[in-house]
Amino acid sequence: MDPRRWQQTKELFQAAILLTPGERASFLDPFCKGDAELRREIDRLVEAHEKTVHFLEAPAFETAPELLLEDSAAPIDQHLAHYRIESVLGRGGMGVVYLAQDERLGRKVGLKLLPPALVADEAQLQRLEREARAASALNHPNIVTVHEIGESDGTRYIATEFVDGTTLRERIAQGLIPPNEAVEIALQIASALALAHEAGIVHRDIKPENIMLRRDGLVKVLDFGIAKLTASGPESALRTRVGAVMGTVAYMSPEQARGLEVDSRTDLWSVGVILYEMITGRPPFAGPTPTDVIISIAEHAPAPLGENAPATPAQLERLVKKALAKKPEDRPQSAQDLIVELKAVRRLLETGSDPERRGEGAAGRGSPSSARRLHLAVAIVAVVLIAGVGSWFWLGLGATRDSQIKSLAVLPLENLSGDAGQDYFADGITESLITDLSKVGALRVISRVAVTPYKGTRKPLPEIGRELEVDAVLTGSVARSEGRARISVQLMNAATAQNLWGETYERDLRDLLTLHREVARDIVDTISIRLTPQEEVRFGKVGPVNPEAYDQYLRGQFYLHHQDRAGNEAAITALERSVGSDPTFAAAQASLAQAYVWKLFLFAPRDQQLAEKAFVASEKALALDPNLAEAHLARGRLLWTPANRFPHEKAILEYRRSLALNPGLDEARNQLALVYNHIGAFDEALGELKKAVATNPNNAVAQFRIGQTLVLQGEYEEALRMLRRVPKEANPALVGHQMAFALFHLGRKEEASATLEQFLKDYPEDNGGLFTSMQAILAASVGQAQIAEEKIQSAIKLGRGFGHFHHTAYHIACAYSLMRKPDAALKWLVAAADDGFPCYPLFERDPNLQNLREDARSVAFLEKLRKEGESYRSLLKAD
Repeated sequence: MDPRRWQQTKELFQAAILLTPGERASFLDPFCKGDAELRREIDRLVEAHEKTVHFLEAPAFETAPELLLEDSAAPIDQHLAHYRIESVLGRGGMGVVYLAQDERLGRKVGLKLLPPALVADEAQLQRLEREARAASALNHPNIVTVHEIGESDGTRYIATEFVDGTTLRERIAQGLIPPNEAVEIALQIASALALAHEAGIVHRDIKPENIMLRRDGLVKVLDFGIAKLTASGPESALRTRVGAVMGTVAYMSPEQARGLEVDSRTDLWSVGVILYEMITGRPPFAGPTPTDVIISIAEHAPAPLGENAPATPAQLERLVKKALAKKPEDRPQSAQDLIVELKAVRRLLETGSDPERRGEGAAGRGSPSSARRLHLAVAIVAVVLIAGVGSWFWLGLGATRDSQIKSLAVLPLENLSGDAGQDYFADGITESLITDLSKVGALRVISRVAVTPYKGTRKPLPEIGRELEVDAVLTGSVARSEGRARISVQLMNAATAQNLWGETYERDLRDLLTLHREVARDIVDTISIRLTPQEEVRFGKVGPVNPEAYDQYLRGQFYLHHQDRAGNEAAITALERSVGSDPTFAAAQASLAQAYVWKLFLFAPRDQQLAEKAFVASEKALALDPNLAEAHLARGRLLWTPANRFPHEKAILEYRRSLALNPGLDEARNQLALVYNHIGAFDEALGELKKAVATNPNNAVAQFRIGQTLVLQGEYEEALRMLRRVPKEANPALVGHQMAFALFHLGRKEEASATLEQFLKDYPEDNGGLFTSMQAILAASVGQAQIAEEKIQSAIKLGRGFGHFHHTAYHIACAYSLMRKPDAALKWLVAAADDGFPCYPLFERDPNLQNLREDARSVAFLEKLRKEGESYRSLLKAD
């Protein structure tokens, strides 16, 4: 059939099926005048349509495409591009859908092929591509993912995510769906529509056939094939014109059935129809012909839900009735409004309390005495249940729920902007959620560093759950446009990948801090964790934020975590802009202080202006928000620097305060363990590091520091095993010298020497002179005094100003001790202690210092350090 002829035939057919037989003739006569063949074709299609057994499920042009156009069948087990076709999944008016194997990426896909007749029709081709663009733009857990739009040997196709499950139609056919399950399905459909409507896309064909139920409980909305892009959408020029009726009759809104202009509220009507059908097992509007159905939609009210489902709560009845209001203005005005009402019903169903339950209403229609007897019986049964099993149910099951989710990983939220340059925004939102959730002491939340490697991963959730050792995983996406942000999240059981909860949030950019807090609070409520009074305060209200300041803050956070020179500079630039836009933004002030400290400690140790800037920023942050954990972390880092002579006690108090405010802040535990190691509190350091690794199993710095602690304790073999698991690039200077130190103490000097040479080859800058000072120890141990002295002098030149130069000083002391130069050895040992490394347990035990054991000055110095250590122990006991 000629494409233009096909288009004309189809549109007239779609209009004709909405009319009564008597109305059709007067409608079709003007269009078909002088074209008897066109009239016969339309009459044939109308007759076939009305004879279709399942006409309420799909019109003839969907269920019998062979009436309209030639089949686009492809041979099974043949290839189309890089797809191997395996079987037919379904057929529709827009083509055949196959199950295929993507041999390039090793995954199953749904492959929709465009029929040849439509390929020749540019309008229909645009429509197919519009479907793909509409769906691909809507990246959401409840919307089927479009992988590719392509063409191969003249065949047009769309490759989509393969959804392994059943259609909602199949589920309805199995029997009535309980109200709680029906509401959960409707919530997920509404969540998908909220995103679509925000993008300016109205689905217009929401029906059970287009809803897939995955085996894990996740709902997927399919087929945006007749989606209309509204005037606010990205392709409004492709809108279907008014008067063309598209969709499936039983699920059409009154305005859609009449061919009038539709908006997002027509989809909400369809959700109401589906809810009604799920609960009662039958559609709310029915009739022997499509015309009768349309008349029912336009004029009749559906039978009350309670007639077919007596246990339906009155609040759910009202919600469905509202969704099925004839006038769009009487329905929920947005998908978000519908979500709010569905959530209220879900809470009612979960608690089991409904003062207007249908059963009670029915009892009231009997005699007063029968009603009293019924109420009395119900009361007696309730008392028995409460006395016998109620306490077990609420206490036992409640405890089970509480114990089910004690740990959580927030995987990097997906950036839906299509611009990789906006990744920082999604990453920043991810980190903000992690930060808020980490404030809950009863919930172990995996840190940002640990989840970053899973960005864009295709690993199965159970595998991720095992690797991160968590009970649940939060996934989702972030979109930002025109001053607003939307977050869609799904909470999944990590072991089973079962969907536990999902929601979509949208706010003005000024309310992003409130948005993070709301999402985090909803998650905490979902997993039934009771907050302490202190945590309730931390989850209190937050004020609006300057959008430009917040954007620059997120950029700064993104670069701050790189911890290299270029990233540090980029972070400082962005964070300075953030506080410039809003000097009252406490979190930005705290992050700026941290960025300054990193630069001072690692890259510019002689820049005293950095110390001043860091001090000002951290103090501003604390003045603005005394309960900001990150601000106390920044202050602790600023205090514990060479310029401040490493005040261990003050730093410890700041890090402890930080952790009291946010127990999941694993960087604070890293820093606290670092201080503990330097004062010889090795057991306490290991305790903090184990907690840090529990929060962040992939925390290379924490793993390194465990290895460092084991070296300091003299557990060299175990230390080596740990250090070799740490990527050396995590901190090459510290990792390398600790490995060499452990090998040396094990008597494997050649291996220690080779290790140092390799690190010097890979990292010739030798930060702090740590490698070179270890070479001095090796040379001194074999009597090469001249070489040892040369290495010492070289290490001094390399290391001056380095934040951890005290380790280099300790190596120098060891080398001089081995060379039997007690004056020089003691000088450098004192320097190491005075410069932040008063590690009495190490000094007292290390065989490298054996030659100082008989020196009276050394004995007196070690005794002084021992007494200082006792004062530190008192501080630790106060923890």
